[in-house]
Amino acid sequence: MDFKNIIELISRSNINQEAMYELVSEASTLDLNDEENLRSIIRKGCGLANKSLSKEQEDRIIKMLKDKGITPDLFKLLKK
Repeated sequence: MDFKNIIELISRSNINQEAMYELVSEASTLDLNDEENLRSIIRKGCGLANKSLSKEQEDRIIKMLKDKGITPDLFKLLKK
């Protein structure tokens, strides 16, 4: 998985970069085809960004990741 867009988003935001790099590193070792792993990474990322997601928002992100992978549409959704 290409994490370039994620790294760029991190560098422009007010998120603890070291903690986020650790999360990205963790994600790179997981099977992200496993929905529970994917949900775990999403929840941890939201925690680092001090944001919360509803079940519906999380489901939408999961669906988008499964259908299209990491795309500009995903980043538009995450910036909201």
